[in-house]
Amino acid sequence: MVIENILKEHAECLDDKKMQTSYKIQYVTNYVKKWLYVVVNVPENKKINFIDAMCNAGIYKDGDFGTAIKVLELFNEVAVFHPDKVFNLILNDKSEERLEIIKKVIDFVGIKAKNINIVTKNKDVNDFLQDELFFVKYFKCYSSRSANLMFVDPYNFCTVKISCLQKFLSQWYCELIYNIFTSDYVRNQDKPKMIEYCSSEKIDAIAKEDMVEIVKSKLKIGYVKYCFSYEFKTKKNNEIYQIMFFTPNSKGLIKLKEALWDTFNGAEFHKNKESSDSWQISLFSKDDDRDIMKLHHATIAQDLLLKKFKGFTVDYKTLELFIIENTILYDGQIIENVLKPLIKQGKIIKIGKVKKANNYKSDEYKIN
Repeated sequence: MVIENILKEHAECLDDKKMQTSYKIQYVTNYVKKWLYVVVNVPENKKINFIDAMCNAGIYKDGDFGTAIKVLELFNEVAVFHPDKVFNLILNDKSEERLEIIKKVIDFVGIKAKNINIVTKNKDVNDFLQDELFFVKYFKCYSSRSANLMFVDPYNFCTVKISCLQKFLSQWYCELIYNIFTSDYVRNQDKPKMIEYCSSEKIDAIAKEDMVEIVKSKLKIGYVKYCFSYEFKTKKNNEIYQIMFFTPNSKGLIKLKEALWDTFNGAEFHKNKESSDSWQISLFSKDDDRDIMKLHHATIAQDLLLKKFKGFTVDYKTLELFIIENTILYDGQIIENVLKPLIKQGKIIKIGKVKKANNYKSDEYKIN
């Protein structure tokens, strides 16, 4: 079935694609591309699982593909070169019609390798997250292991119970990309009820920033050690939602930052532009200066680092992880833009525990 027929037949079930949606899809897709490169080159990883817990129809009214189909295209590119691994695209949605549409889109795109499997489930997202027997089948590889990445993209704040995400992350070694609808929370008058629904806590009215920190602390559970959140805003500078990323592995955090710079060129948050004519996605915005953004974020990182570790001597890895989790910078930007300027200013002393002076990653640093 050609795309035009799918769009015509299911027009009433398809969503309009907003500006922030295009960038969200690009952001997640950029990360998946980098994630795939890492996980397929780990010999122990025999299953590669991408799970879209609320996959929608896979296509928008304008004919552009959604995240799940973009991931299928990446699987098609990669799987043929790794015949010893199984690539599972696991799609769940509570709407039977949306699942039927995405199956048609998959048929149109095609499955280019025999080791790609498409798995669909028709469940409420909270029931899906708690389907332990299902995830045992795809996550357990006995003597080997699986690489798992889940995307949860709800329509509003209260669709997904944080307790269900907590239980899932406490059971499985999995990275999570979660869209938290902060605008829905801000607009709602009954914030204590929303917090109780999502976090099983009875809390009086609470600021959005505090709510975000509650969710982060709740989902840093099980194997998860690191978290980073990126904001999406309207053209009037009102926050729409945040894309939260949770990972057990610092490499995941580093790759996410690279995807962030690829998509947003170092902007502190995504902000919708004035008209649709001016927001076609490109690798870098013509209006932004990448070097200026690096300098801006490096200054923030320097201040945070000096406050956090004042009076302590710490190794490079500790400094690196702190900066990556608390700023927009990624690993390749830290030595030149953060560390060396502070050493030159005398605010940090390189201990010199290594033979080569230009070896920064194996050394320790005293923060004055």
